[in-house]
Amino acid sequence: MMLNQFLRFGFVGVLATAVHMLIGATLIHSGWSALSANPVSFLIAFGVSFMGHYGFSFSDQEKEITTSLKRFALVAFGGFIVNEALLAVLVWTSLLPQISSLILSTGIAAIVTFFASRNWAFRRLSKDPAPRMHLGR
Repeated sequence: MMLNQFLRFGFVGVLATAVHMLIGATLIHSGWSALSANPVSFLIAFGVSFMGHYGFSFSDQEKEITTSLKRFALVAFGGFIVNEALLAVLVWTSLLPQISSLILSTGIAAIVTFFASRNWAFRRLSKDPAPRMHLGR
């Protein structure tokens, strides 16, 4: 089950990452700085990512779209913060070219996002909630 889910997540992730990279690279080649192009690219890729993960990667889990969207937004924006912070370090230290830095930072953020998505954002809701413990008198 987890392997199947991971493969589906990978497929959607590759698609969303390709959207992110293509838009980011296009903007960078158009004269935008990597740190300006990345947020725009992220927002567009977010839409692709959420719909793909909700409808395909984790379709057998959480079905409440509003809950999933709110949770995934937190996960994705957390991943974006990891992405942007790592990108800033790589760009400011000139360790790699800007596009290579963008690819590396986005890849690392994708790994973090998978585990957070699987374990929280699209977590399966139990049909029978655990009984609440009541303290006796």
